Amino acid sequence: MHASQAIYLPQLKWKAGERRALKSVSSARSGRVLPAFKIPPAGSFDPDQQRVLTTVEYLHSFGRQLADCWDRRLAFIDAELIDDQRHSAVVTDHPLTALIERARLAGANAAPVFGLRNSAAYYQAVQRYAERNPAAPACFRLELGEIESVSSAETLTQFASQLSLTTQSVILLLDGGPLEISDGEDFTHLLSAQVARLIAPNTWARVFWSATSFPEKPRLKAGMDGQFSRADWKLYQAILANSAEFPIVPMFSDYALEYPSAYAPFNGAPSAHLRYSCPEYYHIFKGPSVRKERGYKAIFEVAERLVASDAFSGVGFSSGDAFIHQLADGMGRTGDAAAWRWSATDHHFTLVIDQLAKAMGLEHDVARTSPAAKQLELI
Repeated sequence: MHASQAIYLPQLKWKAGERRALKSVSSARSGRVLPAFKIPPAGSFDPDQQRVLTTVEYLHSFGRQLADCWDRRLAFIDAELIDDQRHSAVVTDHPLTALIERARLAGANAAPVFGLRNSAAYYQAVQRYAERNPAAPACFRLELGEIESVSSAETLTQFASQLSLTTQSVILLLDGGPLEISDGEDFTHLLSAQVARLIAPNTWARVFWSATSFPEKPRLKAGMDGQFSRADWKLYQAILANSAEFPIVPMFSDYALEYPSAYAPFNGAPSAHLRYSCPEYYHIFKGPSVRKERGYKAIFEVAERLVASDAFSGVGFSSGDAFIHQLADGMGRTGDAAAWRWSATDHHFTLVIDQLAKAMGLEHDVARTSPAAKQLELI
């Protein structure tokens, strides 16, 4: 399925659990999902190799890992965080170029994310990609704080064209980032005016609106459960309810179960915890550090609290839910932090795809759906 048919663009952190969720959710692999990964710096513990990879190993592993979780489907990659001397010193061209080529060698399909504030070297890498791959896809991220500084729709199209990109092959991502919106209706009216000012029909392959209300620092102690409004989804519902105001209605994007920060390498001991999304709320069920007496078995009690709560969608909702239910029984293997993140993200992807299918009038099983949502058609 072409990128112009995608309805969901999750912005992810290249964590092993997130990649495994893309692989396990069948409806995510239908062509309706278009992931964008922000590649973190080298130095984190690799759960597959059970050690910290060198910078060279880290960059070289990218293509194989992308192919393993996403096959030949399109994925966007943002290499801004590795656009530095440490990562550039171990590759022939730019790190972005190296990742795209590694993906190609492994049989995967990676395309660049770029924005208004990248370095000259980064732009050269994007242009090199575009010149080697005429009319190839790319993702243009425009942050919320940058929208008012853009004078016109022509400014955006000219910027992409200067990088040798064909705008009708480019995904435009309007990125609200972390937002606390008390009145979704008022914000939607403001957003629709900016969309009308900056985005002309038949210009971009697809337009997405992204935001998250997942908490940055929930400040929960072991044994505590937290509930946080899923205001990002509520805001998107307001966008759909006021779709007549938009000349082009954007598709949905979020940050899954992450706050868009803390990309630095982390090699400490995790806490036993589970993140969980519901139609209206994000939940966090917190347990102790795995360094405590029970170790990784502490996740059993955490999962038991989740399964016993009203938030739990049921053992049959997704593969992630089945795993969480198994943890709640306290009989099987504990898994690790990557497995816990996989189960939560697998559930989240299943929930979001189901919500979008219903909101857009698609068949319940998105994996078997081929026609686009006509009332939200962008091209």
